Amino acid sequence: MNLERINPENIWAAPGYSHVVKAGNTVYIAGQVGRKPDGTLAGTDIEAQTDQIFKNLITALESVGGGLDNLVKTMVYVTDGSYLPGFKKVRDKYLIDNLPAQTGVIVKLGPGIKIEIEAIAVIP
Repeated sequence: MNLERINPENIWAAPGYSHVVKAGNTVYIAGQVGRKPDGTLAGTDIEAQTDQIFKNLITALESVGGGLDNLVKTMVYVTDGSYLPGFKKVRDKYLIDNLPAQTGVIVKLGPGIKIEIEAIAVIP
């Protein structure tokens, strides 16, 4: 199987791993946090961080010829369950139809980071 490892330019630099790995027609996207291309957080609130994550996911998927409609699974990690309504508000702007399977977990993340989203997609 042919593996393609990609670090798209418009996603902050990945220290020691690939943001995107394409294995055949399956695409694995490393956990994305709300970091802008320069590495700074997009904001301190859940909505700003989630919005940046979806921008990163779009960039990652476009790097392999896909888009959000190709998502089959997302794993959402938040530091507090009270952030879920803010996450859902932003998610619903990006994912209207063809919703992926989703897992949500409450975890501890780095300083200032409220949410991380990991994804799997299929590009036919």
